[in-house]
Amino acid sequence: MKRKKIKTKASALILTAFFAAALNPGSLSVQAAVKSPVTEYDAQTLAKLADDRLEYWEIPGLIEQYNIAFRNQLASFYDSPDGGSMGLTKEQMLSLAAELREEAKEIHYDAEEMKPDLTPAEYKEYKANVSALRGYAKQLEDAANGKSAAGLSQIRELRILREKQTVSACEKMREYQKLSAQTQIAEKKLEIAELTLESARRQQELGLYAAEDVLDAEEGLNAAQAAFSSAEAAAKSGKQDLLVMLGWRYDANPQIETVPKPEEEKLAGFHPDTDSAKAIENNYTLSETRRTASTAQGGAVAKARKIQEQENQVRMNLDALYQAALYKQSAYQSARLEFDAAVADKAAADRKNALGMSSRQEYLAAEAAFLACEADYEAAGLDLTAAIEQYEWAMRGLMEIGGQE
Repeated sequence: MKRKKIKTKASALILTAFFAAALNPGSLSVQAAVKSPVTEYDAQTLAKLADDRLEYWEIPGLIEQYNIAFRNQLASFYDSPDGGSMGLTKEQMLSLAAELREEAKEIHYDAEEMKPDLTPAEYKEYKANVSALRGYAKQLEDAANGKSAAGLSQIRELRILREKQTVSACEKMREYQKLSAQTQIAEKKLEIAELTLESARRQQELGLYAAEDVLDAEEGLNAAQAAFSSAEAAAKSGKQDLLVMLGWRYDANPQIETVPKPEEEKLAGFHPDTDSAKAIENNYTLSETRRTASTAQGGAVAKARKIQEQENQVRMNLDALYQAALYKQSAYQSARLEFDAAVADKAAADRKNALGMSSRQEYLAAEAAFLACEADYEAAGLDLTAAIEQYEWAMRGLMEIGGQE
C-alpha cells in the first residue's frame, strides 16, 4: 500500500512557473545557469522513497521529496523572481500569489477542522505551511509592484534547511527506536504484574496471603499499566512526529526499519587537529561573517577579530565533538559486553524453561532483564551514531557557533 502524502502545491507551482518561463524564452538561459539545489535521484531510488517502508539511509531523500518546509522553500526558490529567475510578468506573479493565498486559506481551514484529531506537532506543521505560503505570496506581490529586493543566498538557505531537517529527522528516528524498546519492556513488566496478581489471589484463597498482599499486587499492576500506557503513548507520538516530517500522514503505518549499527571505523578517520581547517572553511556562520561588509560589523578590525573568534570556536567545538564520540564509543563497547553476558543468561533461562525448571514468572523476569539490557545496548549504539554524525555535519558546515541564529 502506497503512502498517503501530505499534499502541497509545491510541484504544481514549479510547473506553473516553468510554463510561464516558457512563454518568455529569454529567461530560460538564465535558469539553465542555476544549479538545482535538489539532488537528482534515479527512478529506482525514487521508487524506494515512495514505498511504505522507512529506512535510515532514505531520510535525506525523503526530506527533499516530501518534507513540507523544504518543498515550500524550494517552490519559493523556483517561483520567486529573485530566487528562480523565471522572468515572470507582473500578471503572472500576481496570479501565482493569488493561488498561494488560496492554498494557504484551504490548508488553514483543514487545520482548524481537523485540529481535534491532530497532535500539537501536526497542527504546528499545518500552521507553518500556511505562514510560509502567505509569505511567498507576499514576496510575489511585492516583486510585482517593484518593492522586492534581490534574494540573498537562497540556495544556501535551502541547503541549510535541508540539512537541519535531515538532522532532526534522523534524531527522531533514533529516538523512536529507543521508545519502541521501552514499550516492549513495559509490556513485559505488565505481563509479570498480571501474573503476580493472579498468583497472589490464588495464595489468598489457600490462606497463605493476607488481603494486604493482594492489595500490593493490585497496586503493582496499576503502576505497570500506567507505565505501559505512558511508554506506548510516547512511542506513538514519536512515530507520528517522524512520519509527518517525512511526508506520511500522521495516522500512516509504514514499516520502520531498525537504524543500522554505528560505523565505529569512521572514528579512526577523525582528526580534529587537521579536520578543523575543513570545518572552518565550510562553516555557515563563518561564511556569512566573511561575506558581510566590514562597515556592518564595526569596521575591518572588528570583523577580523570576530572571524578569529569564530574560527577558534569551530576548533574547540570540533575537538569536543570528537571527545564526545570517543566517550560514546567506550560506552557502546561496555554495553556490548553486558549484552553478550545477557545473551548467555537468556539462553540459560530458555533451557531451564524448556525443561520445566522455572516458573512462568521467573521466565518472564528473565525475558524482561534481557530486553532491558538489549535496549541499553541499542541506545548506546544510537548515541554513538548520533555523535559520529554530529562530527560529520560539523565538517560539512553545520555547527552552532556564536553569531548563528
